[in-house]
Amino acid sequence: MATVLTVTATACSTTDNIVIESENQDTRVRMVVIHHTSSDFQDSLNVLTKDSSRPVSSHYLVPEPGDPSYTGKDLKIYKLVNEEGRAWHAGSSYWDGKTSLNDMSVGIELVNRTYCHTQQASNNPEKAGENPARICFYPDFAETQLALLIDLLDGILQRHTEVKPTHIVGHSDIAPQRKIDPGPRFPWQRLYQLGYGAWYDDETVIRYWEQFQNEMPSVLTLQTALNTYGYGIELSGEHDQQSRNVVRAFQLHFLPWQVTSEFNPETVAALYALIEKYHEPELEALLGNDMSGAGIAQ
Repeated sequence: MATVLTVTATACSTTDNIVIESENQDTRVRMVVIHHTSSDFQDSLNVLTKDSSRPVSSHYLVPEPGDPSYTGKDLKIYKLVNEEGRAWHAGSSYWDGKTSLNDMSVGIELVNRTYCHTQQASNNPEKAGENPARICFYPDFAETQLALLIDLLDGILQRHTEVKPTHIVGHSDIAPQRKIDPGPRFPWQRLYQLGYGAWYDDETVIRYWEQFQNEMPSVLTLQTALNTYGYGIELSGEHDQQSRNVVRAFQLHFLPWQVTSEFNPETVAALYALIEKYHEPELEALLGNDMSGAGIAQ
C-alpha cells in the first residue's frame, strides 16, 4: 500500500527573523539644520505635511507660545519625519564640501513669526523699478520654545554622535544666497554654552582683531577662509554680492549685533578664531599665503 505524503507550505513570518546587530554601520545623519517659519503653527504644519504644490518638510516642528492657531495647552514638539528618513528642508545647499544636505541632515523648524514690510513704489517714485526697500522685524524666541529645542538637540546628538559642533547650523549658513533664517535673534552663543554647536573664544578673537587692525587679508583669502569653515562661496577675489550674502550669513550666526555684510576686523577675527579652534590644520595656509587666482568653492 502506497503512502501519501502531504506537504503544507507556509510563508515565513517576519517575527522569525534572527536579529544580530552588526557593528559595521552608522547613521546617515551628519548635520542639524535649524530654521524658522514665519507662518503661524497651523499654516506651518499644513505646509510641512500636506501642501503637495510645493513639497517641503522637516523632521520636527516646534510651536511658539501665544500663537492662536496652536490649541494645545502646553507646547509640544511635533515629529513629522523619522530621523533616519529624508525630509525636504534644505533645498539647494552646501556645507563643508557637501551638497544634497537633505540626505545627511535633521531639519528643525521653529515657529517664529518674523515679518517684513516692503516700501510702496508710490511713496518713492524715483526708485520705481528698483529693488524696493524693506524693513524686517525679528521677535525673540520664547524660553519655553528654546527649552524644547534644547531637549530635542540633546536627544538628536545622543542618537547621532557623528554630528560635529560645526555641523549644527542655520538655514542661512547652508543657503546664504536665498535664506536668512533662523535670523539675528536666534541664540547660537547660548546654545554653545549649553553644549550644542560651535562658537569662538573671546581671547582668540581679540588676538586676531589686534592683528587685523594693521592689515586685512585679501578678499580672496577671506573667501577661502569662509569656505574653509564650511560656507559655499565662489572664490572670485571680489567683494561681490554673493560674498556679501555669505558674510551676512556668517554675521547672522556669529556677530548678530553687527550684520553689515561687509568684511571688517571684527568679522575676520571671529572667522579666524573659529578656524583656529575647529579647522586648525588649514590655518597655516591662510595665515602664511595671500591667495591669488580664482576658483570655485561651492
